[in-house]
Amino acid sequence: MTHRCLGQAFLAALMLPGFLPAQVTNTPVIPSTPVMLQQSLTTGMVGFTTGQTARLNVLNLYSLPAATTTPTATTPTANCTVELQFFDDKNNMLKQTVVSNLAPGTATSLDLPRTSVTSVTASRAEIRGVVVVNPTSGPIVSPVAVGFCSVFTTLEIFDGSGSTVSLTSDTRPIGLPVVVPLTARGAQ
Repeated sequence: MTHRCLGQAFLAALMLPGFLPAQVTNTPVIPSTPVMLQQSLTTGMVGFTTGQTARLNVLNLYSLPAATTTPTATTPTANCTVELQFFDDKNNMLKQTVVSNLAPGTATSLDLPRTSVTSVTASRAEIRGVVVVNPTSGPIVSPVAVGFCSVFTTLEIFDGSGSTVSLTSDTRPIGLPVVVPLTARGAQ
């Protein structure tokens, strides 16, 4: 069967009664067991040289609330934890930071001056930025449930005058998003 026939068969299956859901809802589903969604994104390799600094920027586009249960009430709280990392071309981690509770509409960044990359002896170094959303190694702000956030990542290189000489927002996922039960990682 050709690709065209397969595509037509798939479209025909979508039109069958009962195949599509009757109603779509935008209400977030809060699981009964506390979980978090972890996703890792990487930029491509970029080069920078003497007198330049790399900056990995992360903007929280939105967060779905996490339900924090106390003995007296349930209060939804926005929760987005991101880990920013820099790696060299040999996959050595050069620098990292974890930022908890990155509010929707706000941003954070991590700077890496060229002078701090000692693993490369040439004047030009190749690096990449990695952002891990809701890292399993970072702190859990709410021990009951962690929300989900969507981030926008950029990597820029700027010179000593502060002028941006290179910018990319092209990222790729590393693996698949993972749903991690908090009990599996030892909720704190």
